[in-house]
Amino acid sequence: MGLGDLRRFEVQAQYAMVLSILATAPLVMAALMIARNYNHDLGQIVYGEGGSFLKMFLACVGTSGMVGAIGFVLGWCSAGQRRNDRPKQSWVGFFVGGFVVTIALIMMIAFVMLRLEQPLS
Repeated sequence: MGLGDLRRFEVQAQYAMVLSILATAPLVMAALMIARNYNHDLGQIVYGEGGSFLKMFLACVGTSGMVGAIGFVLGWCSAGQRRNDRPKQSWVGFFVGGFVVTIALIMMIAFVMLRLEQPLS
């Protein structure tokens, strides 16, 4: 995918689809991190005070949310345009980007509600 003029709707559609699909990778990584650290007995996400879990989790959720939001907006801007030769790519970017942003927000709220920070011992 070469760099194109973002004023053209087919270029926006292509970027929307690619960015929205790329945003799913850090989202999956954040979900795996939560699944690994979730303690069923306590019903909470347990992580250490000095570890890198919090930084990595926030980086994954933030990256997926921002990239997904950009893909969502680009798909939204180019979806109904007459000069867009690729409306399917616009709709894929719109819906996948919206899904990624929604799941990232839900994961962040769940993390804030269920977290349990363990002190160093």
